[in-house]
Amino acid sequence: MTHESGLRLELAEPGEQVHARYTPQPGRLPPDQASLRQCLDSLGWAGARLDARAVAQFLAQCQRAEHEIDATIGALIDGAFELDITADGLAVRLTLLPAEGGRPVGAEDIRCAAAARGVVAPIQTLALDAALAEGRCELRTIAAGVAPRQGEPARFINLLEPRKPAQPDDEAGKVDLRDLGNLLLVSPGTPLMRRVPAVRGNDGVDVFGKPVAADPVDDPPFAEGLTGAAADADDAELLRAVIAGSPVVGVHGISVSPVVQVESVDLHSGNVAFDGTLRVSGDIRTGMSVNVSGDVVVEGTIEAANVEAGGNVIVKGGIIGKADTGRTEGGISRASVRCKGAVKARFIENAVVEAGTEVNVESGIRQSDVAAGERIVVGGTGAQGSISGGRSRALLAVRAAVLGAPAGTATSIQVGLNPFADAQRAALEAERRGMLAEQNKVKQLVDFFAKHPEKAVGDLREKARATLFKLSRDLFELEARLTELGQQMQPAAEAVIDAARRIHGGVTLQVGSRVLKVMEDKPGGQIRLVDDRIAVN
Repeated sequence: MTHESGLRLELAEPGEQVHARYTPQPGRLPPDQASLRQCLDSLGWAGARLDARAVAQFLAQCQRAEHEIDATIGALIDGAFELDITADGLAVRLTLLPAEGGRPVGAEDIRCAAAARGVVAPIQTLALDAALAEGRCELRTIAAGVAPRQGEPARFINLLEPRKPAQPDDEAGKVDLRDLGNLLLVSPGTPLMRRVPAVRGNDGVDVFGKPVAADPVDDPPFAEGLTGAAADADDAELLRAVIAGSPVVGVHGISVSPVVQVESVDLHSGNVAFDGTLRVSGDIRTGMSVNVSGDVVVEGTIEAANVEAGGNVIVKGGIIGKADTGRTEGGISRASVRCKGAVKARFIENAVVEAGTEVNVESGIRQSDVAAGERIVVGGTGAQGSISGGRSRALLAVRAAVLGAPAGTATSIQVGLNPFADAQRAALEAERRGMLAEQNKVKQLVDFFAKHPEKAVGDLREKARATLFKLSRDLFELEARLTELGQQMQPAAEAVIDAARRIHGGVTLQVGSRVLKVMEDKPGGQIRLVDDRIAVN
């Protein structure tokens, strides 16, 4: 097509280059930018990519041309696009470049290209139409698969709760600070941890129609070898304590140790009470309380505290209470240690100590009340152990190098009688009276049913007879224990007080029911009953 200015545009080979020709004629103005634009518009090439420098040179040449001239001034560029499929195959993304005078990209072009790539996911018409309307876009999603729904791994929820604050112990709202410690202990049946099983994910489908597997999820069970804990019989996902002790938290479970380890028993730990063994790296401080079913092992000392154990009490440092000054801390002045096993300590001072078997002390006992079910031994072989002040009682023997003190301190040493017999007998007698009263009531009920059998609804009569039989059997066993205790209240023939070096004045020696008061210092020896009289050998 030739413009009125004599300008003619055509496509030249090769490619889609725009070629301009101008033939000058007398009386006709040469072409300018406006006439060039008109010519491009008339050909439908308005968006052609023109070379501004080439256009300027061509139009300048037209102003002074005397013969036909031509030049390449630009090119027609078709629209282009690129489809990008994400690495996971879950999205098709479109990058679109607009046409510059050439053929624009159509929706069908894009659909065919996606199909050629093997995409079976439906093209999102709204997204595609919006991109085509805008003319250009970059990495816009036009098709998508179904992403897998990822599962959830198993979770382990710690059910242990911090120690509950102590409640006021009186109307004034006072709280004992010794009950505010942070030592966490559990008892049998305490819920420890809940396992929430893993939830498996759902597989997805990629844009090619292939399944996309969800990631595998961890579903571990409770850890193996958890001591002191087991799954609940009715709920396999609930872990409970089966013994009392200190919980040890792991990633996949909580074990319970029957041995509780603490730095010290003080206001930080609080009072300690549980079924198990307690190990203390430091001291049991004044005013504190310990009550355990197992052993108590103390690396330091037991101060003016109250300690009760179902096993042994071992104190590396010693047991030392406060002198009786009339002032107490928390109701405790002297140290109090009671156990069903043995007590072993470096020394004992200003304390009350009761051991079911024996008390073994390395250096000495001073101003204390000590009782042992078997023997009290102060100092080993060749040691210089002493007992001065207070009272020391044992069934079989009391052994020390020195008894009493040069100052004539009142000291009482007793052997031959069970030091706990009186208290034990009183407790058994009270139990016996209660059982006799219960037996009498049940016997009356049995007699009533014998006379009025129609009143015995169901198996009441048989239950009453079974209860009466059990009470009779328990009473028989109780009588046997009372008889055995009565024998223990008789002087033990082999009982002995052994003072290896010296017995000072002020010491009272008792073997069985016989008593000997020492008025002045004497050499040591063994004190026994010989022909029902105290003899010093």
